[in-house]
Amino acid sequence: MNYNDLRISKLREYLFTIVDNITSNSNSQINANMLSNDINNYSLDKIPTDTEVESWIIGIVKRRDVYSFRSRMSYSQDTINNLKNIGFFEKFEDKIKSNNDEGILPDIDGVESIECLNCGTMLNAETKTAEFDIQIQITYREE
Repeated sequence: MNYNDLRISKLREYLFTIVDNITSNSNSQINANMLSNDINNYSLDKIPTDTEVESWIIGIVKRRDVYSFRSRMSYSQDTINNLKNIGFFEKFEDKIKSNNDEGILPDIDGVESIECLNCGTMLNAETKTAEFDIQIQITYREE
């Protein structure tokens, strides 16, 4: 099995371009189902959902995958730092939407759209770091 052909791998590659654009950091790390304790790293985790959206008699099925895109960022009582954390997800959501509107989509067979299902939110905070999360969905067709 070639892991580069998996939808999650192709979505991960797509997200690299968005994260690198927002952070101006070409050293971003996007893991799969693993968020390290280091700041400025990300994890793409598949959320178990019913994948079938629609099915046609002619054999085409519209499907979806839902993912949790998590990050660990620096956290403190500094308002500017925390605004930057929230701002990342605002920019992330805007970029996903504008890319979707312009037809800039992950290189996934049959992909129709990508969208954020919610805004980025803090899941938990420790003394110096916080974990943030946003859910994204891709919709695609299979024959």
